[in-house]
Amino acid sequence: MVEQVTGHPAADWATAEALIVEQSRGVVPASSWMIDAARSALRSERVLQVLTPEDSRLSYPMELLLRDAAAEWIVQEDADRFRDGIRGVPMTWTGTRFVRDPGGRAATPPEPEIGSGDVEVRITTVHPVSEPLRLGSAAEAVLRAFTGGAPAGWGDAEPVTSPWSADDITAYCRNRAPGRTQVVVAGNEATGQLRVSPTDEGTIEETKLSGPRAGTLRPDDVTALAEQISGSARLMLAAVHPGRQGGLRSSRPTRPALPYGLLVGQDIVAARGVTHAELAPAARVTILGSAAWCTLDGGRRPPYEQLADLLRHFGLPDTP
Repeated sequence: MVEQVTGHPAADWATAEALIVEQSRGVVPASSWMIDAARSALRSERVLQVLTPEDSRLSYPMELLLRDAAAEWIVQEDADRFRDGIRGVPMTWTGTRFVRDPGGRAATPPEPEIGSGDVEVRITTVHPVSEPLRLGSAAEAVLRAFTGGAPAGWGDAEPVTSPWSADDITAYCRNRAPGRTQVVVAGNEATGQLRVSPTDEGTIEETKLSGPRAGTLRPDDVTALAEQISGSARLMLAAVHPGRQGGLRSSRPTRPALPYGLLVGQDIVAARGVTHAELAPAARVTILGSAAWCTLDGGRRPPYEQLADLLRHFGLPDTP
């Protein structure tokens, strides 16, 4: 049974299995209404499904919101044809939610053009309890290395409403502890998310940014970033995502992000020794102080396989 929702400002329809949000706009952001709809879906044990035309794009924070909330992007191609905007598989309406069409197959993504797509960076930093807490340094380092300037602003949703201030972000997250906090970061040609999770040992800060376009950067720019944060970051993964430009994801079928390099922090390297790090199965391994920068742009094996081998070499989870 489908009934129109009046109690939630973002949802257009609700069933026993799903909250459906229709967005007929060029760019779908992680607005406060959308974030609240995702939380409402999780609380009610339903799936959030965002329905858009095929020419709509998702902001990177919105893409992360869908991933974190196990939500889905449903693209309407015509009156009776739907597909998953991330995976590209055909979808069908059951009366209570959109599900994968058992008889449909996703289109084969085209080979990406060299230099196209956004650089995607994920950095994990562990702040010990014994040290003063300052959040946002990793985001600042990425934006300065790739765009020449600091982040422009931050907020708890899009659009961001506060000018960039690491001190304000730190205070905001500290006041919301011990719960996990997520904020949106925006900068020149880049956007993303900070996720902060207090633990008994300290505070875990996860920085995820997308942009600028890969063709505007040199490999030395990424290596310089790895060197700059090598003393503080536990992990950094740099990749190129062919489906994003300027922090926006199109619904066209694309290949997943292509890993370029993995920075393994000094604590992880110290656990098995520098010699073990130097023997990592990567195209090149550069020791930065006590950390290891492993690049994957070469060698006989595809970068995806090299990354999997690297993670096993250092005893890390499958997804850094």
